[in-house]
Amino acid sequence: MTALFIACADGRVALALAALQDKEGETDADRLLVPGGPLVFTRPGTERRIALDWVRVQLDLHGMRTIYLVSHQDCSAYEQSLGGLGFDQQELLARDLRRVKALLENTFTDAEVRCFVIPWRENGEEPSFGEAEPVE
Repeated sequence: MTALFIACADGRVALALAALQDKEGETDADRLLVPGGPLVFTRPGTERRIALDWVRVQLDLHGMRTIYLVSHQDCSAYEQSLGGLGFDQQELLARDLRRVKALLENTFTDAEVRCFVIPWRENGEEPSFGEAEPVE
């Protein structure tokens, strides 16, 4: 295994996450799935320390050097954390991804961190999640 995907445990994004792994050539990658995905790294204290330990174990066990942070719009964990969805989801998710990327790169200096957001699409047929988009 060469990579670790950190993403939300929301089953609705499973197909989009699998498509991203396939597109990136990381089909056998490990996954760390928790509500909100990278959101856990934005919280201070014990939650963040435990999450960093999870990542450290995965990197050490498999010698992984690529971490994919994947957030998604219409995330219930973000909604609960922020008390509703009355915020610019795309902007907030991108900001948090950049913050978590910096944290992980400073903590795991040999790791490359890549960030993606899975958008919610209203395409006229039925609402669904679209293809993951990179966040720079």
